[in-house]
Amino acid sequence: MRKIESFTTQPIESSTNRRQWHALIVVLLILDALCVLGSLTLAYVIRIEGLIPYYATVNDAAYRNLVILAVPLFLACFAILGLYQRDNLLGGIVEYKQVVKGCTASLMLLVVYVVFARVGDFDPSRGWLVLSWALSIAMVGTMRFFVRRIVYRLREMRWLTSRVLIVGANDQGVAIAEQWMSNPYSGMQVVGFLDDFKAVGSIVLDNIRVIGRPSALNELSRLYHADEVIVISTAVAWESFGELVTRDAKAQDYTLRLSPGFYEMLTTGVAVTTKTFVPLLTIHDSRIVGIDALLKSVLDYGLGILLALVSLPFGLAIALALKLRNPHAPVLTHTRVFGRGGRPFSMLRFNTRPSPAQQPNCRGKLERWLRITGLDKMPQLWNVLRGQMSLVGPRPRASLNRVTDMHTMHNLQAVKPGILGPWMRNDHLASSDPLHDELSYVRNWQIWNDLPILFETAVVLFTRMIPGYKRPSRPAEQEQAWLPSGDKSLKEDVLY
Repeated sequence: MRKIESFTTQPIESSTNRRQWHALIVVLLILDALCVLGSLTLAYVIRIEGLIPYYATVNDAAYRNLVILAVPLFLACFAILGLYQRDNLLGGIVEYKQVVKGCTASLMLLVVYVVFARVGDFDPSRGWLVLSWALSIAMVGTMRFFVRRIVYRLREMRWLTSRVLIVGANDQGVAIAEQWMSNPYSGMQVVGFLDDFKAVGSIVLDNIRVIGRPSALNELSRLYHADEVIVISTAVAWESFGELVTRDAKAQDYTLRLSPGFYEMLTTGVAVTTKTFVPLLTIHDSRIVGIDALLKSVLDYGLGILLALVSLPFGLAIALALKLRNPHAPVLTHTRVFGRGGRPFSMLRFNTRPSPAQQPNCRGKLERWLRITGLDKMPQLWNVLRGQMSLVGPRPRASLNRVTDMHTMHNLQAVKPGILGPWMRNDHLASSDPLHDELSYVRNWQIWNDLPILFETAVVLFTRMIPGYKRPSRPAEQEQAWLPSGDKSLKEDVLY
């Protein structure tokens, strides 16, 4: 037997990951069946039993048989569409899209069955079918939303978590590991690195070490009970890469996945496109695409229009007060900033700068109040309605020339800049590393991330509007901690 060059720190306990996933699938099957049964029954109560007048003859037995048939039909469609496969669960919007497709396909098959296998003179209500379709989508989708929240809490206790080996300990491998380690709900527990070039036993990230060479993957995957192996294609020798992708991963009881090796550079999404059986990666021009982009737009334009209408009288009053205080100064400032994809635009803001007769750092009470409450950003709702900004996003940047990390700027520009952002989850400027918060927001964006930011910001806004409020200060070194390479001059490039 050939010797394995590896490093271990302690015995590895046997993984119960597979049993936990099987239990989750069983729970989902039961809950899906109950939701389908409940939705069709509720539709019957609403449409047939009198909440909406129904005058046709009702065949209760036929409806009952149709509902009994519908439950396994729905579950079969869900299974065909991958709603019980691990890769489609607990992350992103794919699961909900498949729920809509599954419910739609199931109701269509149910209609086909009624047409071609007619039972006497039974003709089901069209209203019942439409209600069944809508309610099934709503109930199954809502149920899976709450199941996902429960699983996220279980993952904090290492339930339903895959043990991961990363082949390649370069910057890309470390970035992927950091992404999973920083998110307790990721379900990915990195247990070690395999690398051709770094010394076995050397620490790569926190307490995670290089445990061996890629050539020893099969033995190490069994030793560490790895569920998944991530291969960074640019971080391994070509010979090792060829050996890895040609071996039988299923026989070794782990899932082999390839990372293209440009995670740090590529925050925008990709889609696999097949051209005459040749798989190609299509790079999107934005991080948020498809149904996610639709949800983001609905939130931005829907809430943006509402806020603009509600705040219009208040904004006019502020503009009038600023004009009366300083008739010769403009009410609004126009700042050239860079939006998604590096496209420049003019960002609006109430003018809170001192008048020429005042000291450079001296503002009136109105100007200071506007800055403290953040109401000086109110005109940026116009930028949102023009499609240049989002309600929530990274901070707008006024300069690109002095950003030392090109990849960081590319990542930040994968989405629209926001009026509000993750740095406002607590108090304004309270984070010791706002740049990290922004990058994490972009990489992990979901519509559910924007809602708490909007809610917490509303609470903070009302708090700051209380007379006598003073924003807590923080040490100067913490104030500038987010600046790359300690370049304090970059503060002027980021507009709060």
